[in-house]
Order: sequence, then structure tokens, then C-alpha cells
Amino acid sequence: MKRMQSLIHRRSTQVLGLLTVVGAFIMAFCSYTSPAFYFDTSPDNNAFFTVGKAMMHGIVPYKDIFEQKGPYVYFIHGLAYLVSHRSFALIFVFEIITLVAAMFLVYKLALLLGTPELGSLLLALLSPLLFVFHPYYDYGDTVEFFTLPLLLSLVYLIVLMDRRRFAVSHWWYFAQGLIVGIVFLSKYTLLGAWIAFYLLLGGYLLGKRQWKELGRLVAWSAAGFLLSTLPWLAYFLVTKSLASFINVYILFNTKVYLTSSVALFANLIQSASLLTQFYLSNAVFMVLGVVGTLLILFDPKIFQHKLTRGLYLFSCLASGLFALYGYQAGAVYQYYQLIYFGFFVVPFILLGQMLFRHVPLPHDDDPFLILGMLIVSCLLVLGVNNNVTDSRLFPNNSAITEKTTTKPQQPAQVVFGNLMRRSGQPLTMLNYGSIDMGFYTASGAVPTSYYFQNYNIAQSAAPQILRSQVATIRNHKVEWVVLNTPAGKNIKQWNGGTGKISSGNLNPGTSGLAKSLNRHYRMVANHTQIFEGVNVTYWLYQRK
Repeated sequence: MKRMQSLIHRRSTQVLGLLTVVGAFIMAFCSYTSPAFYFDTSPDNNAFFTVGKAMMHGIVPYKDIFEQKGPYVYFIHGLAYLVSHRSFALIFVFEIITLVAAMFLVYKLALLLGTPELGSLLLALLSPLLFVFHPYYDYGDTVEFFTLPLLLSLVYLIVLMDRRRFAVSHWWYFAQGLIVGIVFLSKYTLLGAWIAFYLLLGGYLLGKRQWKELGRLVAWSAAGFLLSTLPWLAYFLVTKSLASFINVYILFNTKVYLTSSVALFANLIQSASLLTQFYLSNAVFMVLGVVGTLLILFDPKIFQHKLTRGLYLFSCLASGLFALYGYQAGAVYQYYQLIYFGFFVVPFILLGQMLFRHVPLPHDDDPFLILGMLIVSCLLVLGVNNNVTDSRLFPNNSAITEKTTTKPQQPAQVVFGNLMRRSGQPLTMLNYGSIDMGFYTASGAVPTSYYFQNYNIAQSAAPQILRSQVATIRNHKVEWVVLNTPAGKNIKQWNGGTGKISSGNLNPGTSGLAKSLNRHYRMVANHTQIFEGVNVTYWLYQRK
């Protein structure tokens, strides 16, 4: 009991409790996984959930079902499926934990950099601005968002090494090795910072012949890495899917999904150009990304050792370059760039310290000041993220329906899902021609097709995907088919045009399929709503 009371009265516990309340409130109105939203219409989130659900039914990713993220992503969403078969309730909890962890690391980093207790807390309360900045944080539930606190742990380690003259526990190396394994098997393009950290630190220790420290770094990091990767190696070996994993997650992603085919050096230049364009696109990014980094580069008081300064700057640069490596300007989805915001935290803290020097803080906690910062933080979050306008607070909003009515409406995903379940017919379906729009999630259907959705990949690069989907319909292998067209176009009229309904939905059109579709299936329902700023009509067909 005394130990529990002591824990409750600890400063860090109290701070964590406050940040948890704030994080839960912010996520409730920013993440589509929140119960405050009618349905999470994110294509990526639903694709993860669909594959995770398939895993829980014994279907092996990469071998039995095609998707391109790493196995940790599907495993987490599989757990979410076990908790709630048709909602993202567990993912919402994970999102809260992620934001709270990031805020708490801001607090700890600020303390480590010499910020007073109260100032560190105020900066932590304000930091969600950096983590839910729209459109980089869009629907939520992205690998980039979940990686942010992991990246901040690396930043914290670099600052800790600087302050402790490199005398850090071996458990830090173990933790970073564990994280590297998790990120590698989630989305390996986010590994840039860790690659830079290990190359520079390992090279330095090797050059200085500090064999003991080098051995400690390698051994403990390797132990963490193996702990997070060997279970998956065993899984792929047992399910005889290792070759499929390599072909899809490694080879397909690098040879087909990436949009650039130029040489290594040219890709790095291309990434540098995209990174620079990002910094120049917004005054806030310019201050935190460029001015803040220059401040760290030239001010010796921030990093007292050249090695740690180099570790930080090299990791920052590598993270930015690798995140968009192999992409061309027109093919970059903005949520890829959320990972940049992890390296905005130290400049953000330094700017806060400058402010506190001109506006002195009370020596003790000031409830009025903390409450004021809470209100300011929430208002500013609403200023940088307007997802709340698609929530239940705005009934019948355009993301739900284009009907002008006061009668409560539901999005197409929920409407179609209810129709499929109530019919009593088999829950086998195909999402034709577009990325997973959530119909598998809303209906509870487990995919029976290898290519259960289309992908943001040109048909010429992977013709087998659409060919397989067309064959599934012609052979009427599934009970239900869901398609989508631009509003005002029916199935016969939509020939694909440029191939895009919106930036996130590469669609081959439906006119070429109409004859075969109508021969074997009948139209049951249609529903029009906004998807990424475009009016889209969804069509539900049932096997005759």
C-alpha cells in the first residue's frame, strides 16, 4: 500500500496521468478510430484490419492474401479484430497510448535539456500540435504515427548519451535493437534514423578501438533485434511462407510499389528535394526544421560533444531521406512525412526555453497556468486538425452522405454491411477496382480472394491484380461485389478516365466489367458520400 501511495505521489506519475487525460480527449476528436466517428473510412486502416482479421482465421499474409505492410501491422489489427469484430476500438486505445508516450517523452526530453519542471509540462501539453498536424496526420492509425514515440526514444537516448558522457545502460541498446526489429517488420523505410545512429556510433567506436563498448552496443542491440524478429521467422517457416514474405514485402515493395527507378544517388537527391520542398511549404516547418536544426548545429551548449551532435543531425537527415526514398513528387502521400515531426521536438523545446527566459515561470505548479495551456493546446489542435467535422458532432456531414435530410444517416460502409449480414447469405465479397474502403470491416466478411482489393499501383506494373479480380466476378465466386464510381456516373458509364477518383483511389473504371457483372449479379444498393474531397458513389451487387 505504501509503495502504491508513493507511486501515485511521484511527479512523473502525476504528469503521466494528466497527459493521459489530455491525450484521450485529443484522440477522441482527431482519430477516425475514435467512437466519436461513425466509421473509420481510411483505406489503409481497413486494409490492415482486413488482413489482421484474415490472420486470425488462419490465412497467412503474403502467401494467402496480398498486402504490402509488415507483419506487426497486421498482427496488431488482428488483435483489434479479436477485441471488436467490426470496429477499431483497440486501435483507438493504441493511438491514445502512442500520443501519451510521445507527450511524455517531450516532457522528459525538456527536463533533460534543462527546462524547469513546469515549463517541461507546459511544452508536453502543447506538443500534440506536432503529432496530429493535418494532413500529415490524416485518418490516424498509420505506421508513421505509431513510430513517432519510438523515434523520440532514440532522440532521448542521444541527448542522454551527451549529458552522461556516453555512460548509458546496456538496456538502452537492447531497447533500440528491439525497436529496429519492430519498425523493420512494420515499414522499413522508416528506419533511416536508426541506420544513421548505428553506422556513425559503430564507426566511431571501431575507429577509436573501443572494443568493449562496441561489443556492448552490438551484442545488446542484436539481442533486442532478434527478440522482435525471430518469432516472425519461425511463423513464416512453420507456415511455409518465407519466400512469399520476401517476394511481397521486400522485392515487390522495392521493385514495383516505389515510383522511381533511377540510380541510388539520384534517388537520394530526389528525396532531398522532396524534404526541402516540405520545409519550404510552411513557416512552422521552416522554423522547426531548418532554423532549429541550424541552432543545434552551431550552438555548442545544446550538444556538448561533437559525436552526439553528429548522431542527432545525421539521424535527422537520414530519417527524412529514407522516408521518401524512391518516390517522385506526384506520388508522395502526405502521411509519409509525419515521421519528420519527430525531429521537430528538440527545436520546439529550445524555442520554449527562449520564451520562458522572457516570460518567467512560477517556481511551483500553477493550476491556472496549466489549465490555460490545456485550453490553448486543444484550441490549437483544432486549428491544425479538422477531422472533428466528420464526427458524430456533425450529423449527416458530407463524409457520411450527400442526401439533404434531417433523418440520421450512416456511411455506405455501415449501410452495405448491415444489408449483407441481414440477408443471411454467405459473407464472401470482393472490393473491386479500388483500395479497401472498409466494407470488409463493416460487414465482417473474411476475404476469400488473394487480391481482395486493388492497390495504388499502375495496372501495367502489376496486371495480375485486376486480372484476378475480373476472373473472380466472371466466375461468380463471391456473393457480394462492391464497386465505386464518381458521383453522377453509373457502372456502365465509368471508364476510368485518368484512373483516379481521388488521390487515394487509383481506379481502372467499371464500364468494361458491366456486362459480365450484370449477367451474374444484381444491384442491391448505392450510396454517395465524400471521399478525400471527391463525391463518390458506392455500389453493392449480390450474386443472382
